[in-house]
Amino acid sequence: MARIKFCGAAGEVTGSKHLIMTGKGNLLLDCGLFQGKRAEAREKNLKFPFDISAIDAVALSHAHIDHTGALPLLTKNGYKKPVYCSSITSHLSEIMLKDSARLQENDAEFFNKINKDEKIAPLYTEEDALKAISLLRKKDSPFKPFENMKVSLYEAGHVLGSCQIFAETEGVKILYSGDVGRQSQLLLNPPCFPSETDYLVIESTYGDREHPEVEDAKEVLAEIINSAFKKKSKVIIPGFSLERTQEIIYILDNLKNEGSIPAIPVYVDSPMSCEITKIFNEMKFTGNFSKSFLEYARLDKDPFGYEYINYISEKRDSQKLNDAAGPMLIISASGMCEGGRILHHLRNSIENENDILLLVGFQAQGTLGRRLKEGEKEVKIFGLKHEVFMEVRSLEFFSAHAGKSDLVSYVRKVNPKKGIFLVHGENSQREGLSQALKKEGFNDIRLPEHGQEYEL
Repeated sequence: MARIKFCGAAGEVTGSKHLIMTGKGNLLLDCGLFQGKRAEAREKNLKFPFDISAIDAVALSHAHIDHTGALPLLTKNGYKKPVYCSSITSHLSEIMLKDSARLQENDAEFFNKINKDEKIAPLYTEEDALKAISLLRKKDSPFKPFENMKVSLYEAGHVLGSCQIFAETEGVKILYSGDVGRQSQLLLNPPCFPSETDYLVIESTYGDREHPEVEDAKEVLAEIINSAFKKKSKVIIPGFSLERTQEIIYILDNLKNEGSIPAIPVYVDSPMSCEITKIFNEMKFTGNFSKSFLEYARLDKDPFGYEYINYISEKRDSQKLNDAAGPMLIISASGMCEGGRILHHLRNSIENENDILLLVGFQAQGTLGRRLKEGEKEVKIFGLKHEVFMEVRSLEFFSAHAGKSDLVSYVRKVNPKKGIFLVHGENSQREGLSQALKKEGFNDIRLPEHGQEYEL
């Protein structure tokens, strides 16, 4: 008899970990890092709610750190077995895990440098990340992680390389959606709909609301850039290195070609974003991208703006931006303002009322991005208090996650026969999606809590 245990992202949006337990082996679906306030995040990330020695395999849905970022902690605690994922996810995870380790080491070093009374250590080092990377196994076709388990991967349409994980074991078929992409999006193909599912484990990030049409983002972004150009403002965009940064660049390229914005300097200040955008550029004519993007790329030849966007990898070039005068647009990681170079840019601009923080992605509870979005007037950056005078704006157009109606449509097409588990969402979002699904006739819907187990 198979069981499932929810070990992360149950009533929360980050830190995805779900454990399928069978008589022949145990499969961990994702191994994500929890992102939030430093003390809470540290405690949650260091404590695994399962016996690591009992894990026989890990399967990854995609490369985002909230789905992969705890792998180095797993290996640091003795895990040495395979980590399965798509070929593209393997490539991207190698980049992102190395970067995650470097960011943690650099942030800890800087925090300790400017704080006399409190010292912190990185959760893991680059050496730990390399151990995790060595366990990655590329699997684009069905595979058997152990004797009584068959796993297939299906397109999720969330980010490049993202997959839904379909597990068949002990007479039941379990579909883990990972993060589900929108039906209409800028860059990628939409998700597919695996059928013959008994149990569905589905994300609910936007389960209680819809997205505005992403096509309308161009007009609003143009208005912000034109205003910033006149006022000589710095526009600072916390960008998720995988997908969101490339979407913003793609829209900027559209606006530039249309003549809708002036020649404002644009900087992509994130080594990881630079590497990942290069991968997008190299793969732009593959089958992973939408028809509309392919048509644009064939005409434009440079949809990611290499001829005019400044891609910054070196630390010294990043530091120069602190003293440079606006107008300029800086896209930097991380997307929830929880680490990386974005914190240095915020620290430099947050008390300048002429500058703009432009949030373009989901901000989880407890993150600095969420606190700024909700209007807090004093925040801590690297442990030091700062008053917030810069303008904070949020564009809700962008999301690699399906909205409420797309999620309901997805469930309707998958049509799970025995039950639905709602994960990767705050409780209000899970409740909203649950109510919508009940109206569609789905009644066996569960909202698991952290550590809760169910028999399948």
